[in-house]
Formats: sequence, structure tokens, C-alpha cells
Amino acid sequence: MKKFFTIAAIMASSFIFAQDKDNNSDKKNNKITTISARGMYSEPSQFGLSFEFEGLKWGYKNTQIVNISYGIMNYDVGLFDVDGQGFAIEIGGRKYYNKGTKLEGLYTGNYLSYGNIKFDENLMFGKFDGTYSYFSFFSPEVGFKMTFGDFSIDPFIGIMWKIEVKGKGDIDNKYVDEWTPRAGLKIGYTF
Repeated sequence: MKKFFTIAAIMASSFIFAQDKDNNSDKKNNKITTISARGMYSEPSQFGLSFEFEGLKWGYKNTQIVNISYGIMNYDVGLFDVDGQGFAIEIGGRKYYNKGTKLEGLYTGNYLSYGNIKFDENLMFGKFDGTYSYFSFFSPEVGFKMTFGDFSIDPFIGIMWKIEVKGKGDIDNKYVDEWTPRAGLKIGYTF
């Protein structure tokens, strides 16, 4: 079953790089890149940078997103819990639903994601260490991007379905949910 999902994820990610011929000359004058600081509550929670650009297009009001984040996760098993840290990388797209030409307003998006969190903590009964990692091609979100000149505020919510890699060390994936809610905020600058 995981082979099927892996093949489906590879095929889905190939759509991210599909190009659409553009005959609109007025787009050359639009601002096309936004760099944002982002924070997101999820499992794992993420703090990092987001890059939104109009380089590879599916349509007029679609953008591509790359998120690079520091990840923090709490692993709770009955009598003890430990904190881990690592990284998460997401590549995806976004579609805007406003009537104007600006990339703002209501949008939906989805990401192809990979995360890796390492745990290394000394507890009363000994050392706890291990690695939790996941892959996801289903992380839909909905948000609303508000622009104020070159600055933007972008709250969003969504959900992620994770395909978990077998845990290493003391990590057992049965203590981690495959379905994870997501909520966050991006504060960005467009140029």
C-alpha cells in the first residue's frame, strides 16, 4: 500500500513542475515573489521561511510555495514525554479566488511534505533517543492573504495526512497520529 502512495505522490508532485504558456504581457509588471516568516501549530509544529512565487504556472492566479522550517514535536508516551527538534520541507501550490489581478484574498493550497525530528533526552530511567520522520502528499489548507502595500498577513488552517517512516530508536509510530490539524500565520514582504 505504501508503494502505491509513494508512486501517487511522485506523480502528483510532477504537476508542480508543469508549465503553462503565458500570453499575458501585463503580468511582467506584477510583483511575483513573497518571502514570509511563518509559524504553524501542528505535529510537528514549524517555524521558518516561506517563498511564494509565480515562476512555474498552472494558471493566472496560481503560485508555487516552498516552506523551509525548523520543527518541534512533543512525543508523549504514558508516564513520560520528550521534546524533539528537526526540520520540515514543503513544496506546493496555491490558487487564489479573488476577482482582481493581485495575489490576495481567499485561497486553497496543497503540499508535498517531508519532516524529520530527532529526540535525544536524558530521563530519570535512562537515555531516550530516536528519530521520527514522515512524508505527505495530502496537506490541504485554506487561508486568506491580506496585503498592505508590499507587506502581507496570511492566516491559514488545514489538515495533513502523514505516511510515517518506521521510527528509529525509542520512537514507535503508534503514539503519533497520521491525521494532523494545521493552523498558522505568515507575515511577508512582496517584491
